[in-house]
Amino acid sequence: MYALREALLAIVRHPVSSLATLTTAAVSFTLLLLSGLFLWNLDRVVGAAEGELSVAVFLARDADLGAATRAARSTPGVAAVRVIPKEEALAELARDQPWIAEVAELLENPLPDTLLVTPARADEVAMVAERLRAIPGVEAVEYGGRLTLELVRLARGVRIGALALVFMLILNTFFSVMGTIRLSIESRRDELEVMQLVGATRGMILLPFVFEGFLLTTGAAVLAAAVAIPVYRYLSGELVRFYPFVPVLGPDDLLLSVEGLFLLALALGAVGGWLSSRARLKEAA
Repeated sequence: MYALREALLAIVRHPVSSLATLTTAAVSFTLLLLSGLFLWNLDRVVGAAEGELSVAVFLARDADLGAATRAARSTPGVAAVRVIPKEEALAELARDQPWIAEVAELLENPLPDTLLVTPARADEVAMVAERLRAIPGVEAVEYGGRLTLELVRLARGVRIGALALVFMLILNTFFSVMGTIRLSIESRRDELEVMQLVGATRGMILLPFVFEGFLLTTGAAVLAAAVAIPVYRYLSGELVRFYPFVPVLGPDDLLLSVEGLFLLALALGAVGGWLSSRARLKEAA
């Protein structure tokens, strides 16, 4: 209780610097949370697009289906291979177009045996397609998803930029908290010296500043969550309204994001308060 009381008194003693730190941290945490949600959602979209990306390998009529399948599965960069014999392909086509079944009884099956190949990485689909073309018995190789490839490349660049922004926001919050704690320490310099002289433990001296950091960063996290979550839900709702097929984060995901933000806030507050007060004790020693 002593540490919590002293932390609250320190915040009240310096309302301007405390409010400045709280506001700065709240803005940083808001941008941090929105950036994290954006990155997470972008990964969901890219993952869904990558799951639909595949390479169709059409075999010649005299090709050995088993040998071609084994060669495709051993090709570097291939994650999975689905074999579609020409009979199965014709049956699937006949289910969609019943008239084809009647014609197929009179004519030879014109469809080739097909291998549907899933690449291990979406950005290597062109390279995998070229390797598959070299397999004996392959007549043609086709793949779509060029838009998906562009999305993957764009996502990689956006991810790097967003992570750099996140790192700078964390540093900004951390040093802002440390500055406020240092101001609190300077205002209590004489009191701290007396406490050291009378034999106060390091924990008794350090804990109030650790709690002060806690209070500032967790308060900022509350404000950030109160702003960022409604903003995200509104934007994602509008996105789904125009593009219903786009996956968005659900309530459980948002709750997990807020929990992560609070853990980060606690860590920044605790470490900032501890480092500032520890440095002051070393100076006074």
